[in-house]
Amino acid sequence: MKKALISALAMLLAWAASAQDPTTTWPYLYPEFQEGTAYLKDQSRVVRKYNIHIRHDHLHFIDKEGIVREVVPGDVLMVEIGGDAYYNVNGEMMKVAAKTDKGLVVAEILGDFAALLETGGAYGTSSTTSATRKLSSIDTDSQINQSYMLLQQGKSDGAMVDLVTKWYLVGPSFRIPATKKDVESLIPEDRKAEWKAWQKSNKVKWNKPESLSGVVEFLTNL
Repeated sequence: MKKALISALAMLLAWAASAQDPTTTWPYLYPEFQEGTAYLKDQSRVVRKYNIHIRHDHLHFIDKEGIVREVVPGDVLMVEIGGDAYYNVNGEMMKVAAKTDKGLVVAEILGDFAALLETGGAYGTSSTTSATRKLSSIDTDSQINQSYMLLQQGKSDGAMVDLVTKWYLVGPSFRIPATKKDVESLIPEDRKAEWKAWQKSNKVKWNKPESLSGVVEFLTNL
């Protein structure tokens, strides 16, 4: 019983160590690069260890020499990392949250680096100066062409970065933010009454992927 408890505690501590939040020195969605499959526009598939960089939602991978590289944003259609899927929307790899027969609800997940500019500096240091120092490790996406091992060693050295999620709707003829204003801009005049009635009947929740998938269906049937 005691050995089982010690083993469980060790596993919990290992999980806690790996479940690290993003920092300015480790600006990635995942605490480690994970094996995944990228589906490219030339119809090829590439299996590598991938991660999503939270400054621009670009796809990074580790090459054979252990160096971090970036996939050209325009070359990739989607990527599967672990049990998650990301779809290329306007050059950003957005996480698939819900699917319909004709479209997707995806999440843009980016680091809130602007918030670092709003924090006060310590010991009389101006907030701008303090934030500049915090951001210096990421301003030029300095993880590209660096050793993966060295990046891992310094992942705790930077400032913590909060994540901001925005929802998008993707269909055959549209890729738009999931807002009432953006959706209504796509509704023809002769269908606006139908749209108004549909909203009232379905009570759209604009921050819930399951609810937004119905909006995708409505738009694809226009």
